[in-house]
Amino acid sequence: MNIFQRNLEILRQHDPALAAKIAETSGGVLRIQSAKSGVPTAMHKNRDIHSAYDPLREAERWADHQIGNCQSGETLIVLGLGLFYHVEALLAKLPQDSIIIVVVPNLSELVDGLAVRSLDGWGERVCWVWGQPESLASQVARQAKRIRLLTYEPALMIHQAEYETFRSRLRDQLAKGVSGRLHIMVVGPIYGGSLPIAGYMVRALEALGHRVSWVDHSLHAPGFQNLNAIQDSRLRMTVQQRFSDTLGVITLAHVAEDPPDLVLAMSQAPLSMAVLEQMRRKKVITAMWFVENFRHLTYWQQMIEGYDFWFVMQQASCMEAFKNAGASHVSYLPLAADPTLHQPITLTCDDQLELGADVSFLGAGYRNRREILPVLLGKEWTFKLWGNEWDRAGALALVLQRNGARIDTQTSVKIFNATSVNVNLHSYTGSGFDPDGDGVNPRTFELASCGAFQVIDHRSLLPEIFDDSMMAVVRNPDELLPVVRTYLHEPELRKIMAEKSRQRVVHSHTYVHRMQTMLSTMGLACPDRIGAILQGDRQAEALLTRSQDCPELQTLLKTFPKTDRVELVDLANAIRQKNPETKLRREELLILMMDEYRQETRDFI
Repeated sequence: MNIFQRNLEILRQHDPALAAKIAETSGGVLRIQSAKSGVPTAMHKNRDIHSAYDPLREAERWADHQIGNCQSGETLIVLGLGLFYHVEALLAKLPQDSIIIVVVPNLSELVDGLAVRSLDGWGERVCWVWGQPESLASQVARQAKRIRLLTYEPALMIHQAEYETFRSRLRDQLAKGVSGRLHIMVVGPIYGGSLPIAGYMVRALEALGHRVSWVDHSLHAPGFQNLNAIQDSRLRMTVQQRFSDTLGVITLAHVAEDPPDLVLAMSQAPLSMAVLEQMRRKKVITAMWFVENFRHLTYWQQMIEGYDFWFVMQQASCMEAFKNAGASHVSYLPLAADPTLHQPITLTCDDQLELGADVSFLGAGYRNRREILPVLLGKEWTFKLWGNEWDRAGALALVLQRNGARIDTQTSVKIFNATSVNVNLHSYTGSGFDPDGDGVNPRTFELASCGAFQVIDHRSLLPEIFDDSMMAVVRNPDELLPVVRTYLHEPELRKIMAEKSRQRVVHSHTYVHRMQTMLSTMGLACPDRIGAILQGDRQAEALLTRSQDCPELQTLLKTFPKTDRVELVDLANAIRQKNPETKLRREELLILMMDEYRQETRDFI
């Protein structure tokens, strides 16, 4: 009996279906050869999957690195197959009752490994999951609770697309089963386009049941803007930076007063590297949702190592740039809408008279918009222009509304609903459409959520969010005029397309969806912290189960509702509420002592 046949026998004892499938599958994904040490190694498309010198030593180093992060009670999911030296090395360092789940996106690669590597003595402890990425995610989500993903990058690259799909589906599966309640501190900017988005995030997180502390720095906007009166530019920038630094210290004070599980910052939040480093020293997890064009606003380069997690609205080159700059975790997270605010509405006659138009555009006066939009002037329709920063509007000044005032969310919703054809051109500092245009702006989602019809310039990421049956897409500025004219004469078609786009938003692109994705992404990366809380490990019922050998603690825990999250401070407060004459047990005194120590070590500032 050769190695492959022996391995099939081992598999048949634990997974007959997999063994039967392997028996009828051919290999050929990996090119097997001998390493300098004499054991088999593998290549794929002239790329080493394991060391060409000593795969065993390489696997040992990989396992040593991984084991340092693993926690008791976690299910370890390995992504990246190869000849599974790394899997065997990891199992050797784990307790005998530990089980590793290995994701197999392609059975032919597994066949190659089984032909040259014996499973004897360790393969029995491996749970192999195989099939399509969606099925794999469902299998893992059913079998495991606290999950830690471990990646063996050289082998992962062979089927990278399948593994990415698996991650995405697993994240979505786990998000559905979330029951734990986080304390999340949201830090917004002083002013700007990301400020309302921070508010939408707060609403979404609260709708998901989390406790949210909103550090609203927009309260300080008047004071900050008054600094523009300083005429010396260098002095003005220095004072503005000091002002911003002070707001960062104020944020630290909020963190010290009521420590959160997560600090979530929006673009332009006044958090300096010094503030972020202080949070890291105190083990506070930080995340930034960067809802800017990374090519135009590059301050992220100085902040890249300050945040544990980055979420960006662009893909490909953006994510690669962030990773190359040193981001530990970077994930694609497009923008969204809040259907409780962005919704179809019936306007009053006065609102319709002021805000209504055949064609309108709402946004800031970027160069490309100044050059493109005049083509809509003087035609057979009414055209209104809304928004600020139109100081050099030229001919567009004739249609600029409210003297170029900034438009709030409530008025924006009315404008979207009162307009037959909403023009949505993404900002660009050059002429025409951005040739590298990828990320989709918030207005796209907000218009759709309002059930408003829009004509939008092409973005490379748009088709995976909305298709051509939901909005009119123009690929160059010359198409704008004829497309607007065409759809103005098709009211029924506009209505059908707008409703399709609205349904798509409600089903898949709300801020609730985005916050679920964000938190489950961090939960997968931090299973012992964010992940454990999301899975309900800090709820009274779960703590009761884990404290069965400590009846004194159970007595305290039983005073809390089963689904309530219980922390050290909660136990301490419950003890302090007892009658002053009550004699405290040793365990209760220890809890009070630990809580006092916790309070004394909150020296964030």
